Amino acid sequence: MSHLYLLGVASLTLTSAGFAGSDMNADLQNRLEAAEARIAELSADQNQNWLNDERADAVRSLVQDVLADADTRASLQGDGSNAGYDGGFTIASGDGNWSLTMNGMVNTRWTSNDDETTGEEDDGDLDGVVGTDTDGGFAAPTSWMNWSGTMAGDWSWDVRHDWDNGSLDWANATWNVGDGWDLTIGEFRLHTSRADQIDDWAQMELDGNNANTGNGLSLAYSGDDMRFWGEWTNGGVDGTANNGEYNTNVRFEYMTEGNWGQFDQFTSAEGGAAGTLLGFTYNSVGSADDTDGDTTWGIDAQMQFGGSSLYVSYSDFSDDVVAVGEGDWNQTDVMWAMYLDSDWEVYIAYSDNDGDDGETTSIGVNNYWAGQNAKWTTQYTTDETNDDGEDITTLSTNIQLYF
Repeated sequence: MSHLYLLGVASLTLTSAGFAGSDMNADLQNRLEAAEARIAELSADQNQNWLNDERADAVRSLVQDVLADADTRASLQGDGSNAGYDGGFTIASGDGNWSLTMNGMVNTRWTSNDDETTGEEDDGDLDGVVGTDTDGGFAAPTSWMNWSGTMAGDWSWDVRHDWDNGSLDWANATWNVGDGWDLTIGEFRLHTSRADQIDDWAQMELDGNNANTGNGLSLAYSGDDMRFWGEWTNGGVDGTANNGEYNTNVRFEYMTEGNWGQFDQFTSAEGGAAGTLLGFTYNSVGSADDTDGDTTWGIDAQMQFGGSSLYVSYSDFSDDVVAVGEGDWNQTDVMWAMYLDSDWEVYIAYSDNDGDDGETTSIGVNNYWAGQNAKWTTQYTTDETNDDGEDITTLSTNIQLYF
């Protein structure tokens, strides 16, 4: 009996062991398949990462090629070159040592004259004098192109061509000596008065600029509140024909309030800075035959009040060539302007020269469409300087475009 019992227990044990071994094999098989699947997945990810790395390397290489090409192109233009509008259309190297600025101005004007100073009496149907009246006509009184800039760092240059008469107004170069001093050579604008220093695009009244030019040397100094010019030029165009005819012009300016830039134009817009600039000029014109020449001295004041402006000047001229006193004169100029709003400005200008029999008075209005870049001016002028006592009255309306 006991043997049969032992045999049965052994049989059951082996059977259970067989079933257990079968389950274990199945589990192991499942784990193996799962491991193989995981290995396959990791292998695929590795292959994908390898492809991504290859793509990244290719992109990096392409970017490097593009940057290298950009550097090559930039080197042809200069390091960090700039272009745009800064007081004119400008192209400049990154260090500012080389630059070109282009400016230009075009005016279109309609003018009508009532001239009673010339002509002869009519046929008796009407009393009075038949003058050279005009019904009005169009003209382009001032058109020019200006090129200026810097060269080699310490030098600047300035060239202007007048389209009206096809001539060169000036061409000069300036050397920045240092400590506020500059030396200019060539043909340049003389500093004979404050009004003549202001460019024609920044004048108040029509044809207010009477600037003269000279060919020679100019030594200038500019400080915080004081400026000075000493200019030596020839009166003739040919140096071999001047015969010692040297002209000397000296001007001194003192700024009591403001900054230099605001005095580059007569107008003083609403909200602008207040300022006052005082000036003194002495000019001596030589004589070709070494006799005494002409001398002129003058004082002037330009004042701006942020919405209105005032200019006053006095000049005294002595002609030492003719008999003493016969050719002498003095002249007083006064100009006042006031803004009516942000775009409209009215002005009045008065000039009296004691060498004439009368005065000249102008009344005008400026409409600033885009500041000085686009401006409409209408002016009425009465000229009473003629010997016969008759007047010339002129009505002009002018459109100015400046860049």
